[in-house]
Parts: sequence; C-alpha cells; structure tokens
Amino acid sequence: MAQFTSKDRQRIIDEYLAATGRNMFVPSEFIDWLEINPNHEAYPWFFAKDDAEAAREYRIGLARQMASGLRIISKVQVPESKSVTVRVREYPAMVSPISGRKSGGGYEPFHPDDPVMVQELRRQGAQALRAWLNRYRGVMEDSGTNLSSVEKVVAQIESSVGDAA
Repeated sequence: MAQFTSKDRQRIIDEYLAATGRNMFVPSEFIDWLEINPNHEAYPWFFAKDDAEAAREYRIGLARQMASGLRIISKVQVPESKSVTVRVREYPAMVSPISGRKSGGGYEPFHPDDPVMVQELRRQGAQALRAWLNRYRGVMEDSGTNLSSVEKVVAQIESSVGDAA
C-alpha cells in the first residue's frame, strides 16, 4: 500500500464510488468490484498474491501485533577471575525501524548483538525521551521538578546516536 499516497487512495475510492453509484465505501464491496476489474491500478495491491500468501502475511501481522510492546530478557555472563557476573537487560521483542515505515515496513525481531538494531533502538529511545520532555516539561517545572539531569541524558544519547550515524 506504500506505493499510493493518501491523495491517490482518495482518488481511487472516489472513482470507485462514482463508477458504482455508491455513496458509501464498503470495503467488502470494493474488493468484490476490484476482483472483476483486473486492469485497475489498485488490483495488484490486493490480488498480487495468492490466497495462501496473503493469509500467511495476515497471520504474520497478527503475530507482530501479539508481540508488540513485549520485552525479552537477555542475560549476559561476563567471566571474571573466580566469579561470574550476570547482567540482566530488558529489550523489546520487536522493533519497527523508522527508515522502513514509509515504504510499509513492519516490526523486526530485536537482536541485542546486532549493532544496527541496537543503534535504531537507541535512536528511538532518544526520540521518545525528547518527546516526553517536550510534552511534560511545563507541568514538571511548574511542580518544581528539575529536568536538567534528564536533559543531559537525552543530549548524551542524541550525541552518541548522531556520532554513529
């Protein structure tokens, strides 16, 4: 669906309504109409894959929704002289890379050993923390909360993410 802009999608739906004389968009009726119009520009969007492929993609999407927002726990053992240090870190199970969103990209499994994925998650973390500061700064400062340490953390993350990019 990424190949069509919102303007294109609006035009396609308006043309469909005009062609059928309908005054309301009913998705199931649109699909039925499109199925008998294989030369329509939107036909490949819905019918380029066979039903088995489409069903599999749909199920993968459901699995991504199920995993969205969950965390995985990764234990890293670092051997030292006679003892072992175990560090527990929490990571999201899935990450949606920002660069792929405009082209219809979805969630990808997070791998803590993948430097590109770690960099992406750090970039998103800095962005989310900056957004939090922008949204809540006023109310926090009005209540006497000093946000300078949070500002320093955001600046440090943004600087390190910018350096690696």
